[in-house]
Amino acid sequence: MAQFDGRFALAQPILKDSYEGTARVAAKNENYIVARKKAVSLAMKDAMSLAFKDIMGEEEFAANQRDLNNIIRRASRYVKSYRYLRALDDLEGKVGEVVLEVRFFPGAVNQALAGMGVIAGPVSEHKVIVLMKENSFTSAPLSSFWDVIPISETKLTKNFLESGVEVVDREQVRDAISESIVLSAIKGNVEDARNIGLKAGADIVIVGTAVSKLKKNNEEKGTKIVQVNISVKAVSALDSSLIAAKSDFATVTNEYELSAELEAFDVTSHKLADFLLPSFHRYWEEGVQTPTEKAPDAPPMSMTDM
Repeated sequence: MAQFDGRFALAQPILKDSYEGTARVAAKNENYIVARKKAVSLAMKDAMSLAFKDIMGEEEFAANQRDLNNIIRRASRYVKSYRYLRALDDLEGKVGEVVLEVRFFPGAVNQALAGMGVIAGPVSEHKVIVLMKENSFTSAPLSSFWDVIPISETKLTKNFLESGVEVVDREQVRDAISESIVLSAIKGNVEDARNIGLKAGADIVIVGTAVSKLKKNNEEKGTKIVQVNISVKAVSALDSSLIAAKSDFATVTNEYELSAELEAFDVTSHKLADFLLPSFHRYWEEGVQTPTEKAPDAPPMSMTDM
């Protein structure tokens, strides 16, 4: 990020209260519901682009747009709230159009920019730790929870890091936290989850389970269908409160089992991160709110294999 002007890097960007984002999306097969959903996502990205241009200027933004796009493409993770200023289904032009007033979490945006080296700080002291119990059909059973880093844990950690959230590495705590405490926290013991957070120096503890399963083997086409289910809970280490919880899944078809499994883990983890990150930012900026829990779009497969 050496392209950035040193004077800008020493400044702490100040976001306005809100930014206006606009988007128009073609309504494929005249499906205006899908078109509007896509338009909302694009309008959030448009608003974030305007926010960056506002705090760093058109020239700096253009010079570093490729790096900034890594944040912009995940704009929804930084949205505190939004409201429609205009929503139009153009039946003649067969497009959906929205204009949104978008408010971002300032601390989250600053943290992401600091993580990219765009600004010098101050960087948030907030940290999370992710500990997952995983049953992967392509891997041999583990004798200990600490033996191998689960795929789901790696994918979730990557998503959080890409959004500027500091994640405590599991290797830093494996000698300080017993396997029984971790498994108890995963089963729902919030006091044990809090204990993990205190020992790890993390104010949010994410624990959960993940399962991958070969659903179907199409011998004629030579393809495999793999489904991955992940369930997570985010607990505050400060007061043992539940911040957010969600279960989600993905099904992927591929020629190779392992490739299908990795992609399914990637897709599911990405969806979970998109849901969890705004909850983290809201908690860090506003304190504990009513816990949010969202079910997947369809029932996940049984977790009794765990």
